[in-house]
Amino acid sequence: MKEKPWLKHYEGHVPHSIHYPAIPLQRFLTDTATQNPDYIALSFNETHLTYRELNERVNRFAQALQQGGVKKGDRIAFLLVNSPTYVIAFFAVMKLGAIVANISVGIQGEELAHCLNGSGAGMVITLDLFAQNIYQVIKKTAVKTVILHSIFGLEKKIPLNAGDPQPRIFQEVTASAPNAEEPAVKVSTEEVAVLQFTSGSTGIPKAATLTHANIIASVLQSDAWMGEQKAGNAAVLCVIPFFHVFGLSACLLVSVLKGYRMVLLPKIDPTDILSLMKINETYRPISFPVVPSLWAAILSLPAEVVKPQLSSVQVATSGGAPLPGWVHQRYEELTGRKIIEAYGLSEASGATHFLPSPHGGPRGSIGLPTPDTAARIMDIETGRKECAVGEIGELVVKGPQIMQGYWNNPELTSSALQNGWLYTKDLARMDEEGFFYLVDRKDDLILSSGFNIYPSQIEAVLEKHPKVKDVAVIGIPDRIKGQAVLAVLALKEGLEGSREEFLKYCRENMPDYRVPKTILFRQEIPRDPAGKIQKKVLRQEVRGD
Repeated sequence: MKEKPWLKHYEGHVPHSIHYPAIPLQRFLTDTATQNPDYIALSFNETHLTYRELNERVNRFAQALQQGGVKKGDRIAFLLVNSPTYVIAFFAVMKLGAIVANISVGIQGEELAHCLNGSGAGMVITLDLFAQNIYQVIKKTAVKTVILHSIFGLEKKIPLNAGDPQPRIFQEVTASAPNAEEPAVKVSTEEVAVLQFTSGSTGIPKAATLTHANIIASVLQSDAWMGEQKAGNAAVLCVIPFFHVFGLSACLLVSVLKGYRMVLLPKIDPTDILSLMKINETYRPISFPVVPSLWAAILSLPAEVVKPQLSSVQVATSGGAPLPGWVHQRYEELTGRKIIEAYGLSEASGATHFLPSPHGGPRGSIGLPTPDTAARIMDIETGRKECAVGEIGELVVKGPQIMQGYWNNPELTSSALQNGWLYTKDLARMDEEGFFYLVDRKDDLILSSGFNIYPSQIEAVLEKHPKVKDVAVIGIPDRIKGQAVLAVLALKEGLEGSREEFLKYCRENMPDYRVPKTILFRQEIPRDPAGKIQKKVLRQEVRGD
């Protein structure tokens, strides 16, 4: 085996094993509020709360929930963007020993009913923006209480049917609390804290069952990997939604653990990056975790605009999807530092792999396993044979951050968890230095005329075409080949192209068996809030056509 130049940075920087205290998640908040009560905990528009004030509001909301009958083990569904409401409600639920069912605000209709029923939630906390989605399916669920933060007074316009619960206003519920004392509830670290619903990118969303211990392990692993930051009350830009496990762990919980100031952003439109840059200029964040699509939009700005804005960022991370090579290169040219890519999933409470910080690693790699995390590549066919170095197979991981299973779904649990190993359904390979590389989702593998075709390899070629802004490749049924390759392209603004042009480009740059059967064009490639391509949506659209 050849010398490992990258691993020398890893060996001396991050311990292979760390200590995990047996505490519940709310201790992150209570400890920081005790040690640094006057630190700013969060900033949201014109709202700024210290950790003392945040903890008091958390206690008031917890007392109000308890007065309303919430008890240990109750499931409370969250459909919330990044806001003070999310932070207050999350820690209040933790202090009562109840369970957060963390659901994407983009889920609605039958999928939303499935999530609410699957979790057994009797209460939903949301914004008036999303209340209509709740009430459209509420009769199909066990939800009896809806608490919403009123922004535009939309709750007054909801047409309630007979038997529908009257929505309660978050501010009024909090004000009804008898006091701001700490709830007298003992919560064990082994109790369930969060039902983290998956994105549903390959099927119906599933609820990963995460204990306090699982999530604490993930947060402390990430913190140990990045190294101790003596940054005081430095700011962290919280763009990634907290309903996504990356946002929950890397933005919310790491910030509260360290006493950072969370700058909460409910939504950022990639076409309005200048607004984000203004926020960046105001708060000068030390940490900037965002998804690849947002990194690409930021680094497309002129150097004189973006370079000064990134000068304060000490820890730049990316996760949720692979980061294009040009983004890495551009960031390094502008700042002299690296974007640290991470790999994780809902079932692992966050990250299982990071590139070494701050030195980075081989281009295209998701890095090395975090402390106390083991990873292997297993054969696709049986999942029982470990693959050789460089061979593509299914990534499996084991560690203290791995979920307990899928909530009330023993069949799916037994398929995903085997002898303590989580089978991720992500195809990957490992190099001679022990670095891992994602290849594709197992569900996205295209089987055509006996060939295993990995969409990411075709996407990587098409992404280099100067006219292409974004690309997705999927398999479609074919009577002769079994499956055929379909490429969907979004072209850069103002540019045009033909199928023949791009098919010719493919034939010149890839083996014949990978060349798409056809190419479709659309303005945007659908992506979820974490930046992952929604191939399920594309397949549905193709079937519709």
